[in-house]
Amino acid sequence: MAVDILKISKDAREAAKIYPDVINASIGMFYDEDKAIGGMPTVSNAIKNLLDDEILPYPAVDGGALFKKNLLSWVFGPYEDLMKQSYHMNACATPGGSGAIASTFSVFTKPGEHIFVSDIRWQYERFADRAKLSCFEHELFDGDGFNLASFKQRLDELCEKQHRVIVIVNDPCHNPTGFTLSEKEFIAIIDILNAKVNNEIVFLYDMAYLEFSHEANNRKKISLLPRFLDHVLTVIAFSGSKTFGVYGLRLGAAIYLGRDEKRIQSIHMAFVNEARGSWSATPTASIELFNKFSVEENRQAFHKDLDKINTLVQKRSQSFITQAKQIGLKTHPFRSGFYTVVLTKDPEQDYLKLAEHRIFAVPMNGGVRFALCSLSLKEIDGLPQKIKTILNL
Repeated sequence: MAVDILKISKDAREAAKIYPDVINASIGMFYDEDKAIGGMPTVSNAIKNLLDDEILPYPAVDGGALFKKNLLSWVFGPYEDLMKQSYHMNACATPGGSGAIASTFSVFTKPGEHIFVSDIRWQYERFADRAKLSCFEHELFDGDGFNLASFKQRLDELCEKQHRVIVIVNDPCHNPTGFTLSEKEFIAIIDILNAKVNNEIVFLYDMAYLEFSHEANNRKKISLLPRFLDHVLTVIAFSGSKTFGVYGLRLGAAIYLGRDEKRIQSIHMAFVNEARGSWSATPTASIELFNKFSVEENRQAFHKDLDKINTLVQKRSQSFITQAKQIGLKTHPFRSGFYTVVLTKDPEQDYLKLAEHRIFAVPMNGGVRFALCSLSLKEIDGLPQKIKTILNL
């Protein structure tokens, strides 16, 4: 469904200038209870204190050696040594997680091919369209869990048609549903991909919301990646824009892992070439900001802010989900994250009905997505009942 989320958000902001009761649940940005954006004083102060030399010069196209060193330590956490023992790896800075996804499509596909995606998803098709690719879907859910049977069956079908296949998994805190894979489900996905020994598999692990998971160990599944056999190459899409709440600074990275050193070197050159020919370089300020928060003292201060946000976002989500269950308003399985989806029969018409009542959300396949991260607890109180009444669900 080709929907301009940024336009819906703009419409909501324009309406808010006229009406005090507008609810803008359209876009995945954190607002505090007083409707101020960000919520991370450590990040705001760090941005204000950046020097000219940390803002104005061109950066290295791939982010530079220090950035990449810090990136691997940040993403892998306690499993950094394990990952380095298991894989050859490299990385390239990108403008947000979006840049990592777009460049992966460009590097690993040919026009006319398919990417393997779930039927309920973020808008990967926008990047697929640019690369002249099509989406090949599997069903995401089987009841309250991941639909492994559909994943396997549909992958079998695609692998018969296409030798190299990009398989996209958005986890944890799936956008738009808030679903997070269990360790058991993740291992089952690895086993299914390992069975495709006659194909080249690129496992695109979209971890944009890594820091917002409420798993006991949000990096445990990363430690399972070395279970992949050699025909599976992993690309991790990292979003610093989401991690630090600096949505407009466009900070991200693609991290590529494989057991063939020469191939990783070749892939790195392809990513750098794609970056240079598409966006030139990621903003220097973004890279320097990330490097600053990779210093242990600054990182600890950041995590104090992050913990407060995570606690509040989860409180908002649980409030919405609890109210929805009490009145029979159905959503997709939710575990943690920024979003949830209310199931409706006609999402395109239903989101317009909600907008008429000054509730702005985003139509998706099978329902309407609400960005709970941007709503206060006061706004969420009673919202499920309003939705149910307006849509006659």
